[in-house]
Amino acid sequence: MVRALGFFLILASWGGYGLSADLRSLELDRGNRPAEAGIFICGGEVEQAVWTSWETSVKRYLQQDLLEHRLLNHGDVYALYDFEIFAHNMVLMARRCHRTHRLREVAELINKSYSALTEGTALSPGRRWICRGGSVCTNKNHLLDNEVILCSVQFLAMAASVANALAIQERSLTREDKAFIKETVSVAADHLLRWGGWVTVYRLKWQAAASADDVTNSSSALFFTDKSLWMITIYSELSGIVRNLSPAAAALPSGFAERQRAHLKALLRLFKSRVTIRHLPFSRIGPVDVADIDRGYWRLYADNQYAGYENEKKPALCTIGKEAGSTQKPELQISPSAVTRRQDTGWDFSHARRLVPALDAIGRNREALQILFALSRDDLPGNDLATSFANNLLAVIWNGDVAKPLFANYWSGANGWFRVAYDNGTGECREGYPPYGLTDAFATGGYAAWTRYRPEIGLPAKALYWLLRDESRESKAFIAKYYPSFSDNEDGRITALTQFAFQASLVAVGIP
Repeated sequence: MVRALGFFLILASWGGYGLSADLRSLELDRGNRPAEAGIFICGGEVEQAVWTSWETSVKRYLQQDLLEHRLLNHGDVYALYDFEIFAHNMVLMARRCHRTHRLREVAELINKSYSALTEGTALSPGRRWICRGGSVCTNKNHLLDNEVILCSVQFLAMAASVANALAIQERSLTREDKAFIKETVSVAADHLLRWGGWVTVYRLKWQAAASADDVTNSSSALFFTDKSLWMITIYSELSGIVRNLSPAAAALPSGFAERQRAHLKALLRLFKSRVTIRHLPFSRIGPVDVADIDRGYWRLYADNQYAGYENEKKPALCTIGKEAGSTQKPELQISPSAVTRRQDTGWDFSHARRLVPALDAIGRNREALQILFALSRDDLPGNDLATSFANNLLAVIWNGDVAKPLFANYWSGANGWFRVAYDNGTGECREGYPPYGLTDAFATGGYAAWTRYRPEIGLPAKALYWLLRDESRESKAFIAKYYPSFSDNEDGRITALTQFAFQASLVAVGIP
């Protein structure tokens, strides 16, 4: 039955029928599954599973392995990056379910990271995390002994989200809550003041004025990146904290809003300039507007040069006798020049997960942003933008199969190889991600939370939830190929962390 449903959806999309109502009404063949009623609500079975994982393994991993061992003992700032990847979905779930005591537990962990901050200099004031070790920061990629902005901005966005969620409880704030909020505001402000000077504002305006045709080489100079999106997220959460506590109680530096207004406006202008809205009159969910980001700007970028190559044959191979991940350079089997270049390439499906917390933060703090930074309504993205991105996920990226959900590698819908022979300066041999190779990101990236915008997203989300519990050989093979971080072949600790992140994204978002 489930196979037939998946085929019917794809076939109907070819015929141009609007299937929004049909998709909402479809249910998987449950077989011997337990009753589903209420398992995805706050207090239900899935939330309980999240907290069981938190108490038995995840919290200890975040504290001991990431913060104490990697960050504090070895100076590896990519521990901050990983912390956000695994914990942010849970933070958003705790907010939705009003689990203040859990948010306090996360705040306690985040506080530990602040002791690793390094003071700035007279020429570059403000605290920052400096990468002193670990496997990613090397002299070759120029990350060793430097600030890695992506790690800092990604972690600070989550920290500010926790602080904002606590600030809502103004009347019941503890002494520890107040101290955490003030320190988070101070640390975030230090970074934004340093990152958002007039030179940066000028560069952002230059980028916003450029078109995709202005990209003539593999440089990333004109890209709208996730770092800029995370900065918008931090500004959004800070404005919410100030709204709830007042500038004085939040300890926002004097004149911060006035000074940083130009930076925020430039970021927002660039973001809006890089969102492409297309109308699809005939899609599997009917006539809809879909949103893409940086469409066409990444077409010449090295990571995406095989976006048009959708064959399963590997375009690059690690040396025979060596596995991917070894310190060997892969050998190209297919030249990039032999691949038809996709002209519509923008963000990939995995990096686009940043849209989930970013659009959530903008939506929750829309009025606060306008007040604190004296913005007009037109400065901010439209209220329906999140829905347009959710439409794109359903109509363009998802394969439409209710039984075996898969997702294309690129937000444009391209499903070619990603990061073939990728070299990040660590010396590892990487062959690249094949078609549907980034499907894992649907589960770990929190996309299921977009069910609040498009209830039909609950279909692939719920299907995956049950597939992960299916002990049949067929299901296990499917998971091992397309959702490898959830498979029996993966390290048990990684599996527990990815299950934790996925389950948190399912709770209290409208999945029936």
